Amino acid sequence: MALELDYSNVHGHDSMLKDTVRCEAFRNAIFETVTPDSVVLDVGAGTGLLSLFAAQAGARTVYAVERTDIAELAKDIVAKNGFADRITVLHQDVEDINLPQQVDVIVSEWLGGYALDENLLPIVVQARDRWLKPAGKMIPQATASLIVPAYDSLHQQNIDFWNSYPYAIDLSPIGTVRSCLSYNAMHDLKQDRLCFAPQKMWEIDCQTCTIEDANRPFKAQLTFTAQRTGPINALAAWFDASLSDTVRLCNGPGEPDTHWGRCVFPLGQVVDVAKDAQVQVSFTHNPQGKGHSLASWEIVIDDYSFRSSDVTILT
Repeated sequence: MALELDYSNVHGHDSMLKDTVRCEAFRNAIFETVTPDSVVLDVGAGTGLLSLFAAQAGARTVYAVERTDIAELAKDIVAKNGFADRITVLHQDVEDINLPQQVDVIVSEWLGGYALDENLLPIVVQARDRWLKPAGKMIPQATASLIVPAYDSLHQQNIDFWNSYPYAIDLSPIGTVRSCLSYNAMHDLKQDRLCFAPQKMWEIDCQTCTIEDANRPFKAQLTFTAQRTGPINALAAWFDASLSDTVRLCNGPGEPDTHWGRCVFPLGQVVDVAKDAQVQVSFTHNPQGKGHSLASWEIVIDDYSFRSSDVTILT
């Protein structure tokens, strides 16, 4: 079953625009990086917010590239804010653009719940290789993806409902399906509730990552040791991004809430772990073409093992 993310209309942008943690972090990074001499390329500009930040920071020229029809709304917002003379909104795929000059800064909010899941990194890297000056800057500069076995109480409440014979009807097949599919939630994930210490799956340098690396599977094989006794029913994953030299954005436990929540990868059932127990975790991010990715995960703990996969589709 696919998790579909629709950015082609304004409803798909509501939660992002209302996410002040996200927006202010990008604004701060842009103001730190962009100068009055800067030419900026905004990849996947959406409603044009980051392009407007770049213009406010003094950029002399901004190219806001957006492939969906939301680009027409971005044009209206740019004009309404008096920046139509400096921001050019291009309603097309970034792979097809022909700019009149190289750029000093590329900004792109390509991050999914664990950074890579919307599979936009290859598009950004391709734009970088084609349009960024040798000494140019990327926003974000780097990202890391982290994961930890955890317990999601809301997920368990949902599974328990489907398995409770509601309305005197056996709906347990729905619970079985839901216990295998990923989603973005777990806003209540707290560091002090975790039985395990989070671990980094991989790190990406956006300045140097090659197009070959961006398109390859990303794989992690990790061993977690329980620091205390407790239940687990999912893997929780998130990103930790360096947007600029001093600005960081993270959607992990202990950080301010964002629209991303955390990516949740269910483990099929509740497993009680004892202190010092070891959990083997395998996680793979498989790019599946533009806007598509397949996440596969597996755990092994004592005599219990579970494996599943799910698709993300960006529309």
